[in-house]
Amino acid sequence: MKRFLPEAVVTKFLLDSAHDAMPYYEYCRDQGIVPFIDLNVGRGRPPVYKDDFTINNDGVPVCREGHVMRRDGTESAKGGTKFKCPKISFAGCNVTCTCVNPCSTAKYGRTVHLVLKDNPRLFNDPPRSSKEWKLEYNARTSAERCNKCEKVDYKLEDGRYHSSKMWYCRLFAIMMCQHLDAWDLPKMPHLKDVL
Repeated sequence: MKRFLPEAVVTKFLLDSAHDAMPYYEYCRDQGIVPFIDLNVGRGRPPVYKDDFTINNDGVPVCREGHVMRRDGTESAKGGTKFKCPKISFAGCNVTCTCVNPCSTAKYGRTVHLVLKDNPRLFNDPPRSSKEWKLEYNARTSAERCNKCEKVDYKLEDGRYHSSKMWYCRLFAIMMCQHLDAWDLPKMPHLKDVL
């Protein structure tokens, strides 16, 4: 793609869980691309991280009491994300932990700093649990509908091609039909009246 479109700038990757592999994340890091790749739990994740908390399927820390920690910002200088105890209550100037068995004696409760380079596959910025991530990742559904239309509705893979040129000709014809569908042309009886 870079060879054919050198002026194109890619800033985000939106991929499904089949692409959840470390080389994709390393490539994104090296190229300055933000990866939005769904986590494939079948590929493994550390059940315990640093001995006192676990990581859930979204790459978010869970304290030893089972509470999913809340995001408390990104530390750009350190290349990490910070999570805090979700049971901290701010009542005026008083800060108290409302947990029955607190994980920490600190005033603001347990704080976890995740360094993105430790495991870029598991720790994203933005994290998978955030609204930002979900909003971006939802854009994939339109691409999936487009692919389904090409493959199923227009039967792209049913053709018997003798060369890749014929396959591309069929694909381009299908894409033109998709654009015509998107224009939502009037139905046939109305079109006859117009003509």
